[in-house]
Amino acid sequence: MIGLRRGQQEERVRVLVPQVATLEAVVVRAVTGAAELAVVAADARVPARFLHRRKATIVPLAGDDRVDGTLLAVPGAGGRVREDLLHFLQAVVPLAPRREAQRRDDTRIDLVRPVAMIPDGFKVGWLNGFTRNVSAGGVLVAGADALGEGDRLRLRFELDSDEDLIDLLARVVRADEDWGLRGLRLERLSERERQRIVRFVFARQRRALAELRSRTA
Repeated sequence: MIGLRRGQQEERVRVLVPQVATLEAVVVRAVTGAAELAVVAADARVPARFLHRRKATIVPLAGDDRVDGTLLAVPGAGGRVREDLLHFLQAVVPLAPRREAQRRDDTRIDLVRPVAMIPDGFKVGWLNGFTRNVSAGGVLVAGADALGEGDRLRLRFELDSDEDLIDLLARVVRADEDWGLRGLRLERLSERERQRIVRFVFARQRRALAELRSRTA
């Protein structure tokens, strides 16, 4: 993703805030899932406090990639908000449209983990692949090329450690043949398991933001 991985700092991007503003910025610091943006002075027409917690899209000045997420104002001296900097916390757009607005709990994060997938009806064997992102409502996986829309499966993967194994039932809701990806919607998820994923997602987001802030200090 543009500007959100180590080694991609100093990239010039356009920041689109729906119904509020469009401005240019430079990615000056980046960690996985978060970035610090230096706003181009000529575009600093909207006070940063009005951009705090606004949904936004980062688009490179050259290229077709995009990253969706949330802008956060950066505290300055004397309790004031800095007008030259913004923090950006990445959120992955759901692979398949939801019937209702996406809840805060269903925010997705990038997560690459080995995953074992057992398709419904398989008598013996399983598919080995990798997760790409995860939320409390679904998972994006690679390596399930044999499955199509509507297929059901069981999947097992680790969250933070070997001891943090999760075992879920899911259904394929989208098949991307060009990239070999499958969007899975979780089914029969208990409230306990849903809350477990929610806590993990927000812990990862807080960790990314804390790391970014430590680099800024």
